[in-house]
Amino acid sequence: MFPLENKTLAMNLIYYVAAAINNIKRPELIMPKYAKSFLSVFLLVFSIPVAAQVYQNWNLVFPTSQSGAAQEHFLDAVTYMHLHMFEDAEEQFREAQTLAPDFVMAYWGEALTQHRTIWNIHRLDVAREVLARLGATPAERAAKAPSAREKAYLAAVETLFGAGEFRLRQSAYSNAMGELRQAYPDDIEASALYALSLMRETPIDMTRQQTRSLMATISMQVLAQNPRHPGANRYLIQSTDDPENTDIGLLAVNNLRLIDTDAAEALHIPSHYYLQHGMWEAVADSNMRAFESSMAWVEENDFSLQDLNAHNYGHLVQFANYGYLQAGNLNQAAKIRERVRSDYIASGLAAEIETPLADVYARWILDLERWQDAELLAELASEYSIRSPGLWQAIGIAAARSGNLVLANEAVKLLANLSDNPASQAVNSSRQVEGLIHLAQGHDDIALGILSEAAQLNWAQPVTLLGVPPRPLKPAMETYGEALLETGDAGAALVQFQQGLTRYRGRSNLLLGAARAAEVLGRGDLVKRYYSQLAEIWQRADSSHPFINEVRTKTSR
Repeated sequence: MFPLENKTLAMNLIYYVAAAINNIKRPELIMPKYAKSFLSVFLLVFSIPVAAQVYQNWNLVFPTSQSGAAQEHFLDAVTYMHLHMFEDAEEQFREAQTLAPDFVMAYWGEALTQHRTIWNIHRLDVAREVLARLGATPAERAAKAPSAREKAYLAAVETLFGAGEFRLRQSAYSNAMGELRQAYPDDIEASALYALSLMRETPIDMTRQQTRSLMATISMQVLAQNPRHPGANRYLIQSTDDPENTDIGLLAVNNLRLIDTDAAEALHIPSHYYLQHGMWEAVADSNMRAFESSMAWVEENDFSLQDLNAHNYGHLVQFANYGYLQAGNLNQAAKIRERVRSDYIASGLAAEIETPLADVYARWILDLERWQDAELLAELASEYSIRSPGLWQAIGIAAARSGNLVLANEAVKLLANLSDNPASQAVNSSRQVEGLIHLAQGHDDIALGILSEAAQLNWAQPVTLLGVPPRPLKPAMETYGEALLETGDAGAALVQFQQGLTRYRGRSNLLLGAARAAEVLGRGDLVKRYYSQLAEIWQRADSSHPFINEVRTKTSR
């Protein structure tokens, strides 16, 4: 057996062997069962205790002036914080404080859990209460920090939760973490936390894309030292979560596949990569596992549905639902709709569940072109007074397509009043519905002009492309392409569908439009290409899928 000090080295060796084997295949064919087998063998051979601390599973290293049980609680807490299990982190930080009442870094950590960067949650008053338990003033608190490094960590948090406007405090905190990272280049946690701070911050003299590139670079530097790091894997995926840079995130996807965990966010985050690559079954599977884990955690902590935030619930079911719909697994998508509606009612119509309720019903209409259900969807919106732009986009498009122009115009008015931000999905959706109303009335030139503008707006606003299933729920270039095809311009339609596929890889509705446009143009090579891709995506689709027979007929020739 390896001596204790060599176990981390040995684990990393096993990791790289398993990762190398996994990378022989395409990303969607990575075989996690083999990776886990390697880890299982390692755990047996190197005798790592089964009941090890949480931080040990992630190889987290964060030395402080403390030792013993208090330090172990602290390390578990930092691990939970990176995993976005904030309530668990708070509990562990407080355990450390109980064992060591003047443990400065335990108070630092509990305060920092109130700044949930990726979720854009900032609980200023709670954080200040935590710091006040350590000492009445910043000077009194700083005096308890036994080293210059710990004073620097504490000072960064004091800045974050000090006086002044939030954006300025957040920027100052990020700058402080950047300086701390430079002062202590061997401190892996300083690097990880600086990378995280860049999620909501753009340093002076840098563009947003340069900042995201810096965040990715720092995350990879952390992973070079610890491939299992509980935060850096997530930060790498999030900083490359766009159509142009997503391939870089494969490193983190592979890392997370080798870790046995039931942490919901760790199970979920690879789906950001899967979604950018059109790996729909993987999107659905990872998010349903994350959702089940999240609900088990909710039950264990005796929380109610009203206690949930968007990431405990909605974010996960919205990803899973979209994956199921795109993969053609309609029965599974129906179960999600039923579950969300039931939970929405049981929660007393909690706002945290209203958003996923609107989303799962709207995508069901849009992705399957169930235009005949426009009125049913409008009844849902009316019953619960829902003003979601996604839901009303679906109502408007379905109404315009089914000839109910009164309802379609109602959707246009509501969408136009939801937001005056030209980048918002409400404005874009309103233009789409307005264009389709004109198309239904035979005003082809007006319709195509409006839809062209909507497509250009959708293309120009990258915020609608990052981190989630499409926003607007039906991309404008898809609606525009379908209108072009309908009005006889298959060539221009094909261009729209192909451009859309560079932004929404593997989206089945875009592939279907491209296949149909190619067939009109007599492009047999492209017809075969697009229908074959759909056949692969829908190889396990339900027989009731509205387009499955078309695809099977075209690919059986």
